[in-house]
Amino acid sequence: MSTSTSDSEIIAQSQPLVGITGFKRDLLLTVARLSGSNPYGKVVKEKLEDQYGESINHGRLYQNLDELDEIGFVRKVPIDGRTNAYRLTDQGASELRAHRNWEQECLSAIDEDAIDHGEDLL
Repeated sequence: MSTSTSDSEIIAQSQPLVGITGFKRDLLLTVARLSGSNPYGKVVKEKLEDQYGESINHGRLYQNLDELDEIGFVRKVPIDGRTNAYRLTDQGASELRAHRNWEQECLSAIDEDAIDHGEDLL
């Protein structure tokens, strides 16, 4: 029995999401979080503004969503003449899983022995 490996499976099981800004990472996470609702730009913007606690410039939002679409992490799907939905692609999901695994590995190193309680360790 032969098995084939897809591009999304080639990505390491645990690696940081590099090559994109923190804002793009947060956009990608927001699109993933809303994946069951066919999110369009305004909804993504509102959710991210709730998380950031501040207003997000319309141009900044759509420029970054377009760039995520260009690199294959999201897919822009026209709803009507002006509105687009944004959907997480398999590649985007795979990148987020690898990033999550990397974060979990980093955070698992935090235990009581690793936390500085202000005590002199020397």
